[in-house]
Amino acid sequence: MELFDPSRDPRADLAQARSAAATDGKDILLVFGARWCPDCTAFEDWTADPEVAELLARKYHLVTVSVGTERGERDRHADLDADFNHPVAGGIPALSVLNPQGKIRFDSADGEFARARRMKPEDLVRFLAGGH
Repeated sequence: MELFDPSRDPRADLAQARSAAATDGKDILLVFGARWCPDCTAFEDWTADPEVAELLARKYHLVTVSVGTERGERDRHADLDADFNHPVAGGIPALSVLNPQGKIRFDSADGEFARARRMKPEDLVRFLAGGH
């Protein structure tokens, strides 16, 4: 599955995730990124890791937001970024964990994943388990 697809409507995807979360109680993992970003493609690769895939399937509805199609562009869907405390300001991929009602539990606004290509899938698992 290709993440950060610029043709997707992230508000519609988020609404669908919130509806599903209202039923099953899972949190929403909202991830801002871009296809041109090597750290974002590293994050995308992590979603195929068995441990990450299992965790995401069990506990989260994954919603990805394309923040730009041109290298360096990060302001597409800036209104959605603003709605969630501007996590993109710390670098991309930027993650926000939302409760089933769509409120922020915690995020990576400090740029925890801006160097994802130098990290491992276990770093994501640790981040999600630790709440920071």
